[in-house]
Order: sequence, then C-alpha cells, then structure tokens
Amino acid sequence: MIKEVARKLLLEQRKNLSLQECLKLDDLLLIQFQKLNWSNVHCLANYYPLEKHNEPNTILFVKYLKAFIPGILIAYPIIDPFSLTMQFYAETEAVQQNQYGIIEPLPTQLIEAASIDAILVPLIGVDKTGHRIGFGKGFYDKYFVNFSTQRPRIGISYFDLIPNIQDTHEFDVPLTHCITPWNSYEF
Repeated sequence: MIKEVARKLLLEQRKNLSLQECLKLDDLLLIQFQKLNWSNVHCLANYYPLEKHNEPNTILFVKYLKAFIPGILIAYPIIDPFSLTMQFYAETEAVQQNQYGIIEPLPTQLIEAASIDAILVPLIGVDKTGHRIGFGKGFYDKYFVNFSTQRPRIGISYFDLIPNIQDTHEFDVPLTHCITPWNSYEF
C-alpha cells in the first residue's frame, strides 16, 4: 500500500472511532504496554496525543510507568518548524500549543538523545517490517539519526499492522516495536 492512500484510509478509520471505542482501545493498549520490559528505562520520550486525530492516549502509559518506576524522567518533543527538526525536553506542568496544534512542554531542560532509553513514536499506521506512516514531515526519522539503534522505538496503534508500505525511502527509520490493542510486535 502507498503511504498517502494508507494515511487517508487509517485517519478516516480513526476519525470514525467513538470516544467509548477509543477508551476501550486505550485500556487494551495499556495491557500490551505493561507486558514490555521497562526495567532499564529511566528516561522515556513520549508525545502528547492529538485529540483531533483520535491518537492513542499515551499519557496513560506515563502514569503507569511513574507508579512502577519512581523518578522516571519523561520527555516531550518541541518542533522547530523552520528546520523541520525536533528536540526533546523534560516534562513540565505548563505546556504550549505549536502552529500544528501539537502540545509541547516549555523548553526548560533539554534532554539529549543519548539520555533517552526508549521513545514512544506517534503514527498513523505501520507495516510488518516496522516502517511507519506518520504525517509526512519526517520529524521522527530526522531525530532517529542521532538516536541509538539499540534503544527501543515503539509505535502505538489502534489498528493492526498493514502488510507492506510500498513507498518507503532510504531515510525512513523503522520501529523496533509496535503495540496494538491485541498484540505487541518486535521487528
């Protein structure tokens, strides 16, 4: 399947999910999330889910990890719209909304890529080799250039894997894992 076709189809499917369906799927995702080994994670990069796109609620995962791993550091991305890059900053109580409608922390404490033990990656869809469909700006793929290939890059999806994304590029960095409501995949 071509990314643009899959993106449109999957966004439409997500848009049609009711609040109750999303809450149920989030609970199932949390069960799969809890099955992963988090014992070596001291710093997790997360993202604020976009409500307008019915993204999975990764804030539930953070609450779980904070109860399970006292003192865990959570980081969130801040996007530079001019260079189309991003950096992660420590979670802050005060947040701001960027020009894309994405919630970001206030940029008080930069977290270097080498300090991040695992990263939760937003996506629209993912194929059986771990290649993801995002919104097409390449923020995460550019970030992964400086992110250790040995550290988990975990996608979170309401839907199961699609068979194959046909138009991957040399700069596309596949995920190491993906969690769906029914399974946890390792690539």
